Amino acid sequence: MTDKELYVFLRDTYKIKFAHSYIHFINNFSTLDSGLKDYQVHHICPRCCGGNDDERNMIKVSFHHHRKLHQLILQTKELTDEQRQKLTFAYQKMKKG
Repeated sequence: MTDKELYVFLRDTYKIKFAHSYIHFINNFSTLDSGLKDYQVHHICPRCCGGNDDERNMIKVSFHHHRKLHQLILQTKELTDEQRQKLTFAYQKMKKG
């Protein structure tokens, strides 16, 4: 899926306009990390934003990339204070696992 297609899908499905940098890195990290044996699962649209555990909403990424995605998603201007607080908490609690 192109960056634009993913952006439109997320906007139309979850009603949130995620930061373009976040969308771009979702596509790049999922390709870069596709063959990893040691990975973490990232919700493209986090549960606190309406995302679910559907495989279309999840990607496998390295620990480092997972943390970076959480940094990038926090750039989304449309997040509520509660969503931002939950995402910040999740980012701060991430440990290599």
